[in-house]
Amino acid sequence: MAPAQPLLAIDRLSCAYAGQPAVRDLTLALAPGELGCLLGPSGCGKTTLLRAIAGFHA
Repeated sequence: MAPAQPLLAIDRLSCAYAGQPAVRDLTLALAPGELGCLLGPSGCGKTTLLRAIAGFHA
């Protein structure tokens, strides 16, 4: 049986504000049924990542 295709797949995502990187070269994959959790201090890029996934940040 072939492995399940990821429900969410991100490959080398980078986002910046005014030239300052907020997320740099992030790669992530979640298969159906898996749970993901973003943990980190304030200002580390958690919200920027979620906004990019949702399509609110280019």
